[in-house]
Amino acid sequence: MKAELQTNYEARLSRYATLLHANEPPGLVAKLAIYRQLLRQREIHGEKLWKIEPMLYPLMHSAEIDLHLAAARLLEDPGRSEGSIFAFLKFCVTNRTHITWKAGTPPAETFDEQVARLEAQRATITAIMGRRDKFFAHLDKRYFREPERIYVDFPLEDSAVIELVNVVIAIVTEHQWKLRETANFHVAEFLEIGIDNMVRNLEAGRRENFPGQLD
Repeated sequence: MKAELQTNYEARLSRYATLLHANEPPGLVAKLAIYRQLLRQREIHGEKLWKIEPMLYPLMHSAEIDLHLAAARLLEDPGRSEGSIFAFLKFCVTNRTHITWKAGTPPAETFDEQVARLEAQRATITAIMGRRDKFFAHLDKRYFREPERIYVDFPLEDSAVIELVNVVIAIVTEHQWKLRETANFHVAEFLEIGIDNMVRNLEAGRRENFPGQLD
């Protein structure tokens, strides 16, 4: 039984690592890096960013929705999805004594602390799930009539979403490290540099082809 549960644990962890770090389609780490860097470009340039390239506006909002949907998939209620990170941690708590890390049996407080870190983000989770369930995945009658109302009823701060996603990534990474003292290489820095270069090139092109437009 112990071997079977250990295999189950490692298989689940491997699936989460794939959802976080996959290249095709881009995983959660890549989605977060793209969104975070687009927000940073908006902070740097302000409204001028949309003059540099008007398509960056819908691109940023598409990246935001993509990140919300990817996060929601992992944050589902454990009663609705065994793929939820909450379901995974529940499995870990229930079968802790049958799980072996590099240093031995995981301490109970480790899983309790991870659950607590997620629960501390409950308001953000509720807002993300509300937007997903009521608008992005299933169009509730109320939001069909008043689409903008979704942002009033389920308010979200950019920083809160980033913090939540970082918690999810950190928890999976912790399990990877504790299991084998290794973790996936993050591509976030390369993506952030790529977006920075993209905006810089777009700005240079706009100034060259449309002199004075950005002044």
